[in-house]
Amino acid sequence: MTAVAGERADGTTGQAVDAEELVKRARDLAPLIREHAAKTEEDRRLAEEVVVALREAGLFRLTTPAKFGGYALSMPDLLRIIAEVGKACGSAGWNLAIDTSSTRFALNALSDEAVADMFDGSPDAYVISTAHLGTTKAYRAEGGYRITGTFPWSSGCEIADWAYIPVVNVYDGETPTADLVGVIVPMGDLKVERTWHVAGLAGSGTHTVVAEDVFVPDRRSVPFGFSDLPGEDERDSMLIQGSAQSLAAIVGAAQGALEVTRQALAKGRPITYVNYEKAADAPAVQMWFAEASHLIETAALHLKEIGRSVDGIPETQAVPWAERARIRMHERSAHEKSRAGVEKLLDVVGGSAFALSNPLQRLWRDIAVMSRHTSLNAPMILEDYSRALLDVRPSMTLLY
Repeated sequence: MTAVAGERADGTTGQAVDAEELVKRARDLAPLIREHAAKTEEDRRLAEEVVVALREAGLFRLTTPAKFGGYALSMPDLLRIIAEVGKACGSAGWNLAIDTSSTRFALNALSDEAVADMFDGSPDAYVISTAHLGTTKAYRAEGGYRITGTFPWSSGCEIADWAYIPVVNVYDGETPTADLVGVIVPMGDLKVERTWHVAGLAGSGTHTVVAEDVFVPDRRSVPFGFSDLPGEDERDSMLIQGSAQSLAAIVGAAQGALEVTRQALAKGRPITYVNYEKAADAPAVQMWFAEASHLIETAALHLKEIGRSVDGIPETQAVPWAERARIRMHERSAHEKSRAGVEKLLDVVGGSAFALSNPLQRLWRDIAVMSRHTSLNAPMILEDYSRALLDVRPSMTLLY
């Protein structure tokens, strides 16, 4: 891999790498990722062969700080690489997005000392982010905090090296205070309960993480208070940029479904009870496939607009409500077009698409689950966008 000195999207200098080379590496991994997709789903975590391959290809250092061996990638290039992995397996794309976004979340919150703990000598460290205010407590201790609680829906927890927990209530005895704390914890200090039993995205390993009186030193802690939470005109794009990376896995999976369908038609898949020997000879199938292709291409265009809109904007910089809502509306449209396009592909392939041996059904189910993530809540995004357009205050969102 050829690395050259370059400038980051946010204007800071650091190690750069040819994004096309990383895209190619992701594309070259597709056969291996597809080969292990069923195992990934069955085991409810990313297959170890895939984890090793992603790490060896340098794809777990996409957002690692440049001074620790990471890459200076623009947001559009980062989204392209995630989508390329998502083409082969929705769970693999999702897990890659979890690492890239969680790392960026942590970098924007933690001290230089904490970041060095994570990445100095370990540029390929895999990071997750997880939080659950209702089930977690932090207690002040000498030199740090003690954390207790459960963190459900922790994607990638079984392959992770670190867990970034952005917010925990600080308690005084059994009484919650007005204080909060964010922490970074080595996964070796946490336990995993295998609670992820779902119809799609099963291989994402979105299990529950448990902290049992875990000590976190001050250098890995970020104390703050409820009063520090930004108002609707002060919020940044950090979470929106994070959900864009998850969205790239969805769009990639839809593009993968398109490839699977194209290959089935090219092999002369038959169509029964009509006067066409091959499905691809039927104008109706041709038009249905064309509509599906256009929907998925449209989803990719929405993703491209998102990347363009946030590229070069520091994640902690305040972004006006109307612009945040506009970008999120593009996120909604991207995953809805992805879903709609894949539904048409299922019509094109017919009943055989639902055979467990057919990767199309797995991609379909993965997309169905990924696109229902709370950060991509379509009804809430539309409501927020409609209020922002007309400046009907207050915003009904608490974080975005």
